[in-house]
Amino acid sequence: MKKNQKNILQNLALLSQVGIMMIVPIIGGVFIGNWLDRKFGDGSIFMIICLLLGVGAAFRNLYVLAIRQSKDYEDSETPERYVQRFEKEARKKKRK
Repeated sequence: MKKNQKNILQNLALLSQVGIMMIVPIIGGVFIGNWLDRKFGDGSIFMIICLLLGVGAAFRNLYVLAIRQSKDYEDSETPERYVQRFEKEARKKKRK
């Protein structure tokens, strides 16, 4: 598989992961809140509370994912490494 295709597939996987990490806690909060409201007959207070908890959990998941991805990016290619690699290739071309 070409490097370009691999990067595209990795980005699509990351995009899917972000969507799932946003939707699952929010929908879970709505379902749990509705179930608690039906069980206790309290109107929709539990749904609102669980929905807010689900939204909070979704954003926390995104934050954790962003931190993890930024660390992976820092480890893979830093500007300093890029410049060093560029200078090394330039020196090789001068020798030829």
